[in-house]
Amino acid sequence: MPEPQTDIFINALEESVHFSLKTINSNIEKGGIRLSKQQALDLPYLSARTLLNEDFLIPTDYQGDAKNASTFKVVKAAMIDNEINLEDAEFQQQVEQLKPSISSIFNEPYQAGTENIDIRMRQLLIPKNGKYVSVSPLTAAGVNYLVNQEVDAVNELRKEKDSEFNRIQTAVFGIGGANPQNVGSLVRSMQRPITVDAPQASEKVRQALAIFYNGFTIRLSRKIKLLNGTKRAKEAIKEWSEILNRQLVITATNTIQNWHDLEIFAPSTNRDVRDQEIIFLNILAKDVLRQATFQKNILEEAESILPSMEEIERPSFWVHPSLSFVLQGLIDPELRDDNWRIKFSDYLARKITNETFDIEINNETVTISLDSNSEGYIARRLREIVR
Repeated sequence: MPEPQTDIFINALEESVHFSLKTINSNIEKGGIRLSKQQALDLPYLSARTLLNEDFLIPTDYQGDAKNASTFKVVKAAMIDNEINLEDAEFQQQVEQLKPSISSIFNEPYQAGTENIDIRMRQLLIPKNGKYVSVSPLTAAGVNYLVNQEVDAVNELRKEKDSEFNRIQTAVFGIGGANPQNVGSLVRSMQRPITVDAPQASEKVRQALAIFYNGFTIRLSRKIKLLNGTKRAKEAIKEWSEILNRQLVITATNTIQNWHDLEIFAPSTNRDVRDQEIIFLNILAKDVLRQATFQKNILEEAESILPSMEEIERPSFWVHPSLSFVLQGLIDPELRDDNWRIKFSDYLARKITNETFDIEINNETVTISLDSNSEGYIARRLREIVR
């Protein structure tokens, strides 16, 4: 029998690639990239470069066009080492003659058709040094082939009834169009992606991260119930709002004494009015502080997922530095110094003014509204309560 010609198979081997451009779009010009042994990478990930580091022979493939399929059948058999006993003698001899040439093609990297990238190639823009680099992700069909071999072997073992593990689930992913051979001989290995269940969302984790990075919204209760209130209490709370709205307007608009410039906000009141004032403001302030305590409890339950102080430098482990000064102190009581109490009182006073409150006393409701001119006065009173 004459010696078979091996040049055609060696040429096909030398032009074969790990990453084919046609896996992205089967209609573009052929091309691809083949890795060398020097490009092996020692990292705990599954990729073409890390498999090279573990001395795996990653099968290469032709760059495209179905006319290469028959020629490449010999190359594929030589690399994958399939059973070829059923093939004719000439085919087996061609495979054996080609095997010694396989190792040498990985001595140097190889690429073809990469001078100009087709606009139909999917591209990602990655920021680098103030500019952007265009990257087209490619998949190595040979890596998919090796993964599929392992999946099949594992699933075969897990067929047994006493297996404690489920089979590895795979899906069907269309690639290569109507004729996958136009892309490559290994493209069908890319059509079996492994599927896994999506991680279950943890509502507590989501809430904790939202509080840490964004804080929380302070809500004022506009329906307030005073227990054991007297008839005088009802009259006093109404009188209090009227005093603020009437007398503080006079104070604010007085251009002769300039009381507001002197930080004089107080109107004239009586004991009953002051008592109801303290009760009302105390209820609002304590309600906000209770909201803050609830948020802190959520953070404490998710302590392990919060970034360390080394990762993000901040005034407290529980708060992100971008949060407002008031929110930081609300979430972490350790940050509540005198300056915070002043800022918090000012903040809460702004929320209280220009609001309408329904106050229930002995099953009767009194509706009050506070004018923005009372903001400074309320802030001063809140400082005493928060203290």
